Amino acid sequence: MRFGSAVVMLAAGALFSVGCGSQFGGSSASSTKGGLAVIDLDVVGKSIGRTQEMNDALNVRKSALDQALQRGQADLKRQLTDKKDEFGESATDEQKLQLAQMERNANNQLVQAARKAQAQLEDERQRMIAQFRAEVRPVAQQVAAERGLGVVIPKNEGFLLSVDPGVDITADVVKAYGTKKPTAPTAAKPSTKPIPEAAESASLIQNSAQETTNR
Repeated sequence: MRFGSAVVMLAAGALFSVGCGSQFGGSSASSTKGGLAVIDLDVVGKSIGRTQEMNDALNVRKSALDQALQRGQADLKRQLTDKKDEFGESATDEQKLQLAQMERNANNQLVQAARKAQAQLEDERQRMIAQFRAEVRPVAQQVAAERGLGVVIPKNEGFLLSVDPGVDITADVVKAYGTKKPTAPTAAKPSTKPIPEAAESASLIQNSAQETTNR
């Protein structure tokens, strides 16, 4: 048997590119002021330390989910080993079929749980990015307004072919953070609290072969 061969550690994904997203926003005074301001959110995030904080938080969550998957995998392996020992070396054809079905069920559930955990990890990454962008927005708007610019566009969106250095407000936004030192969102910091999703994933894979076991 090749139990558990389909299970891998969760992918960390591309570590934060905090600029991803559709629209960053503009100044509330955009109706009376013209011109576009451009900001590199990745540079801002790295410069103020927010990118590292978010990566640390994401790694904490990833580690918890990985551990839950590993515990579930070990539990399923134990169930299969116990059942093999119960049937012994002289297992009947029917019992062998039952073991094979248990193994298939276990592997399918492990793959399903790993995919679910990966999706949870990506959802958390997107949530933290959205929090960061919301945190940057008022600072960027203020800096743009001081230059008489009404709309702020992230440089990271990929549709800008060229940027006039005169409208790039990245350095000024970083400087504004150094002056005001806004508080980072609590949810973006590493947490030692239990992660419900991890427990849910562990429960899912630990019970994956139960139906077949009880037959």
